[in-house]
Amino acid sequence: MKILFIGGNGNISWWCVEEAIKRGYEVYELNRGMTRNTRRAVQHEVHEIIADIRDEAAVIRALGNETFDVICDFICFNENQARQAIRIFTGKCSQYIVISSEAVYRRESRYLPFREDTPQYGEDVEDSYILGKINVEKTFRDAYRNNGFPMTIVRPGYTYDTILQMPVGQNCFTAPRKLLEGYPFLVPGDGENLFAPLHSGDFAKAFIGLIGNKKTIGEDYHIAAEKLITLNEMAMDILLALDLNPENILHIPYAEAMRITGFYSSIVNRQHMWHYVYDNTKIKNVVFEWNQEISFAEGIRETTSWLFADTKRQRINPDYDRKLESIYARYWTGN
Repeated sequence: MKILFIGGNGNISWWCVEEAIKRGYEVYELNRGMTRNTRRAVQHEVHEIIADIRDEAAVIRALGNETFDVICDFICFNENQARQAIRIFTGKCSQYIVISSEAVYRRESRYLPFREDTPQYGEDVEDSYILGKINVEKTFRDAYRNNGFPMTIVRPGYTYDTILQMPVGQNCFTAPRKLLEGYPFLVPGDGENLFAPLHSGDFAKAFIGLIGNKKTIGEDYHIAAEKLITLNEMAMDILLALDLNPENILHIPYAEAMRITGFYSSIVNRQHMWHYVYDNTKIKNVVFEWNQEISFAEGIRETTSWLFADTKRQRINPDYDRKLESIYARYWTGN
C-alpha cells in the first residue's frame, strides 16, 4: 500500500508513520524539508516530497503524476486549507484521512461520554482552532456527499508524545521549567475532573486500522484513551517524571483559569475543567484488536526523557513565562 502523510513528524503523526513502516507500507511524506528541534526526525524509510502544503502550485509540481492509495492529512486547520486540499488531491487517492479534533464536541455533562454524534460547537464558538476544525469537517463532508471525495475524519483525544500537555501554560517547555525552578504545578479548580491522556504510540495502533479500509470512507471516528485519571493524578505523574515532589500542586479558582488568556482561549480553558470521557465503540468496531496499552505514568516518563536528551527540544516562550509569573505572584506565597 502506498501512503502519503502530510505533516508526518508531529506529536501524533510520527507514530502513525512508524506503524505504517512496520506494516511494510510504501510511505511518502510531504514536508518543507525542515525538521524543528522540537520534533522527531523523519524516518529514513520515508520517501520525502519537498514542498510547502500552503503553496498549491508548488505541491502540484512536486507531486507530478504521483497517486496514492491513502493520504493522511495532519495539518488541515481551516476551511480554506480544506478546499485547497480537495482541489489538489481529487483523483490522487482512494482514501483521504483528515485529522480533526475532539475539541469540537460541545462540553456539557449531559453529553458524556463523548461519541461521534455528540453535538458540536456552533459557528459562534470563540476559539479559532475549534471553529477551524468544525469548518474543515463540514468542507470534507460536503465534498464527500456532493462529489464522492473519499474522506475519513479522525478526531484524536487528549494525545501526547513530544510535549508535556499542561492545563495552564501551553505545550512548550515554559511551564515545566517553572516546575523545575521550584514553582508548583497549576491546576484549575479542585483537580478531580477526569482526564484521558493517550500516548501517540497507542493512537497510531488504532489509526493504522483505518488506513485502506473502504468501510470507513464517509465516516468519522475519535480515538481516545480509556484509562482515566484525575487532573490531580496527571499533575502528580508529570511531577514524578520530572523527579519533583508529586504534592507540589497549587489549585487556582475556576474563574481565574477561565480568565487566563494567551495560553488557550476561554473555551479551551473551560475544557480543562470538564471530564474527558469517551465512548470508543465505533473505532473498536473497525479495529477490533485495539486497546490502550501505555499508562500515562509510563508514557510521560518517556516524554520527559526525550525532552531532556537535547536541550534544543526545550522551547521557552518569554511571553508565557511572564504570564505564569503574574499568576504565581497572585496565588503562591513562595513557601
